[in-house]
Amino acid sequence: MAKQATVQTVEESPRPRGRPRKTDSAIGSEAELTKSAIIDKAIALARQMPLSDISMVQLAREFDVAPGLIHYYIGNRDNLISGVLNYYYGDRVRRLPALTGHWRNDVEKMANVLLAHATDHPGIAQYIASHNRFRLFQQVGGNETDYGVVYFDYVAQAFLQGGFKPKQVALAFHLLMQFLVASSTAQASRQLPADHKEFIKAKFEELDSAKYPAAKKVGVPFSSLDSKQAFEAGLKLLLDGFAQWLK
Repeated sequence: MAKQATVQTVEESPRPRGRPRKTDSAIGSEAELTKSAIIDKAIALARQMPLSDISMVQLAREFDVAPGLIHYYIGNRDNLISGVLNYYYGDRVRRLPALTGHWRNDVEKMANVLLAHATDHPGIAQYIASHNRFRLFQQVGGNETDYGVVYFDYVAQAFLQGGFKPKQVALAFHLLMQFLVASSTAQASRQLPADHKEFIKAKFEELDSAKYPAAKKVGVPFSSLDSKQAFEAGLKLLLDGFAQWLK
């Protein structure tokens, strides 16, 4: 008769608090995981999809680790969003030219830089357009810089150096940001008429001139409007309006 094997069970000791074990990662890649690496991955994903759609679970899949590890390094979702936006504003600030004291030229150059930057990060631009949290102030640690504030200070200085009053600067900042958010969102989501030119033009051509005379006249040039035309014309109207305040 065969001798029966003895199975010895060993009770696993309780998990200690603190850093998760390497074995919690399917491929043992925890050493590669840092807060910075996770933020970088979220930024890369936001070039292809809205930031609001990026979850902790998705990031865990990207790194092939347990979701708990993402929470360990990042904390909660607000920390993730704020971390991405703080990087975004920091990158934006680094692209901005030095102020010259000529407010209109400075603001015009700044606006073009901001539009190009938002176009590079459509998922983040769309998030800013639809969410109010972290548009300005970020959740940063004691040794970290809040680049939302740095960015605000830059824009405020551009107007103050031109002789605008603080209340005027506050309103100018708000109006300019609203315009830039709308412009970047329209460009990222292909909402400009020129993006659908042939369809729009054909629809206007089908209209009855007697019934819709104004629409018939305006329809064709409307169908050709692209992002460059809309942005340059809108920015000029804003800057012309701001210039009137100084008079």
